[in-house]
Amino acid sequence: MADDGGKSYVLGRLILDYIKAFMWPLVAVIVVLIYQDDVRQILSERQVDIFGLRIGEKVEQIESQAMAEIEDIRLLLEAQQAAQQAGAEAAPQLNEDINAKLRSLETNLSREISRVQVEQQSLRSAPPAERQATVEADSSRAGKAAAAERRGFEALIDRDVEAAIAAFDEARRIWPEYHNVAEIGRALRRLEDALATAESDVWPRLYREILTRYSWGIPDDLRKEIRAGAAAAY
Repeated sequence: MADDGGKSYVLGRLILDYIKAFMWPLVAVIVVLIYQDDVRQILSERQVDIFGLRIGEKVEQIESQAMAEIEDIRLLLEAQQAAQQAGAEAAPQLNEDINAKLRSLETNLSREISRVQVEQQSLRSAPPAERQATVEADSSRAGKAAAAERRGFEALIDRDVEAAIAAFDEARRIWPEYHNVAEIGRALRRLEDALATAESDVWPRLYREILTRYSWGIPDDLRKEIRAGAAAAY
């Protein structure tokens, strides 16, 4: 069984490389093929409350984020096709961004799945007296990081670079590995001077960079606005 799982993983990675090379609009197979064994293992416990940790909720969060990323890729593929048909100069940039988006999706899925597995193992091995405290601490930390991250994205939409830096820095202090808060903070500091005014033409470039490389964790209700901002960069 383990050998079959390894073969499926290798096959999935080969298919991912094929997608990257030829840009087939079948990106959903990344989720199905590359991670099918890992996801199946987690899903087998999704209805089980492991010492207070609802695995089903964790899986649903990963699935929701993955589907949002796949929708981003679908829209980029449509934009690339339209640009190619029109002979627009944006087509090569869109091709590069689709590749970056695929790499980002692979990286984030792998990280999130690994994190859930580590959390399960940690709770199983922890002394009973520590389990509930660990669950509560992790839940509190995640909630605080998510709130700061949201404020960061809202500040980006408002084109307030100082407020965005402060919010993403806060999220990073709470949880350094949370989503892409550290990467976004570095990007903002790199472009801080150029983003000093809301009218700067660097804002669309920033939205494009975030959407294609650091979009894991964008709240669903804000993603549409980030997409619109990124579209102005092409």
